[in-house]
Amino acid sequence: MAPLSHQSCRARAAMTQIKSTLTLTPAAPPRPVDAKLLVGDPAPMFVSPSNVNPAFDFSTTAGRYLVLSFFGSRAQPVGQALIEAFVAAAATFADPDFYFFGVSCDPADRSDAQLTRLPPGMDIFWDHERQIAKRYRLLPADAANAQGLQPVTFLLDPALRVIGIFATQDGRLQADSVLQVLKRLPKLGPPRPAQLQAPVLILPHVFERDLCRRLIDGFQKNGGSESGFMVERGGRTVRESDPRHKRRSDWIITDRALVEAAQDRIRRRIVPEVAKAFAFNVTRMERHIVASYDQSGGYFRPHRDNTTKGTAHRRFAVTINLNAEDYTGGDLMFPEFGRATYRAPTGGAVVFSCSLLHEALPVLRGQRFAYLPFLYDEAAAQIRQANNAHLGDGVSVYQMSAPKPALAPPDKPRSKAPRGKGGKPAHRQGKRPGRGTGKSGGRPAGN
Repeated sequence: MAPLSHQSCRARAAMTQIKSTLTLTPAAPPRPVDAKLLVGDPAPMFVSPSNVNPAFDFSTTAGRYLVLSFFGSRAQPVGQALIEAFVAAAATFADPDFYFFGVSCDPADRSDAQLTRLPPGMDIFWDHERQIAKRYRLLPADAANAQGLQPVTFLLDPALRVIGIFATQDGRLQADSVLQVLKRLPKLGPPRPAQLQAPVLILPHVFERDLCRRLIDGFQKNGGSESGFMVERGGRTVRESDPRHKRRSDWIITDRALVEAAQDRIRRRIVPEVAKAFAFNVTRMERHIVASYDQSGGYFRPHRDNTTKGTAHRRFAVTINLNAEDYTGGDLMFPEFGRATYRAPTGGAVVFSCSLLHEALPVLRGQRFAYLPFLYDEAAAQIRQANNAHLGDGVSVYQMSAPKPALAPPDKPRSKAPRGKGGKPAHRQGKRPGRGTGKSGGRPAGN
């Protein structure tokens, strides 16, 4: 690993090559990555006729594990074997932890007594116009019929996120594969009193394990640089470092493929959940970094993420764990809400308001890697740009661009670093940008 001073220069140079702020509005036309639902994606909602309700609102089914099986038609051999195998396992769906929904595209199925009078815990949606199949991306949006629709079964968690997709062309084998997975799922248990909890979201399956590994490999190959934090000094936002408050190393991601992969998953798996839980429409994202806390003393003392002019635009912080099984300690804690600790599984995210006091507890063993962006919206972007006048030396000025497709080129930064002799940035002449002078009471603001 290069000396720390070299690391710092390399990281700052990288920031001039790729700005970490990208818009998150959906791309048009749709990109190939959106062609199919994937594990971790929120299930599309719909209202449809069913065997029990002419306008069944699927969003009301949350709170249990759901099997949503697009068997197509009992007139087709695979579809017939698939639905019959699930009906034969009706006892499984008598358990309140589970519920089964079949989806039929065949109008003839509506007069089938076996489908209209199902056992408890099982119902059928009538998707004669294939609108549900299209929402689940099993047919093109402009498809006029069900030709090419292959039987597929989705397994959803209690928050209606996809946790399994089964598409084998043997109907009985497909059903049996689903039923075997149901046996291994954690029991939900009966209703119970709530415990004091911070208002945070814990979302599994945001990043696949392969992407987590690629991000860790990038950090290990390129090394990290000392991570500072933002404070107010003389009415300006400056960057400071103090190992008594924060010990962490950050790698700024400059690999465009990794940036796009991370952003796409946040757009499709975190943004909808923030809208549902907090009624907030995320459109923009700040920074792409992999952070490392290690057992030599990695931690971040209690702080908030939006207490300076340069960070006031931040609305939500995101911590995506890249290797949750490989370390002890290092969890998040929100002191205002007790001493419970929070850790998402590998590839999972903890999402919370930047106004909440929080800390990263010391790592006791191993090395923790995490991907740490901030999310905000168009109104906050205007605040960010308006606060450029309050940024100190070495803090990049923000240039707000018009909304653009999610993977469009990033906004271009303009450095406010002071110019030295010969027009070179001062930090190349031995000065460290972003270092404040003077002191203030209280805890420094975090970033």
